Amino acid sequence: MTHTEREHWGSALAAADPAAVTALAGRITARAKVEAMAPPREGLMLLQMRDSVAGSPFHLGEIPVARVHLRLMDGAQVAEGGAVLMSDDLARATQIAVLDAALAAGWREAPEIEALISAGQAARARTEADRALVLDRTRVDFQLLSEDDA
Repeated sequence: MTHTEREHWGSALAAADPAAVTALAGRITARAKVEAMAPPREGLMLLQMRDSVAGSPFHLGEIPVARVHLRLMDGAQVAEGGAVLMSDDLARATQIAVLDAALAAGWREAPEIEALISAGQAARARTEADRALVLDRTRVDFQLLSEDDA
């Protein structure tokens, strides 16, 4: 089983190849019955942040969120999973919830799901490295700006 903690599976799968996620989730749902544990929901969620100086909470704004909680049943095998994505793509959240359930229960697709998680983590790492590079290029040393040239 994957060494990645379950709380990170969703974000890694969201960053993985969408076609591969769709295909694998489709294979699982073709043989397993899917039952909603709660109604799938998409909508806006108020994002709350903390002020870095005073530590007081404030509302940054609304973000789109899709949430799915489901159960898969394949004969005697039962698996439960879920996903919450910062997106309004309910179908994608459902696919990720299916993969979450199958991996948590150790179904036969687990190695393929783990490979998708690894690929998603690599994609996220590349994105973070690109962002860090852009941030580093915008860094200003204010001490140098205040020094006298004389």
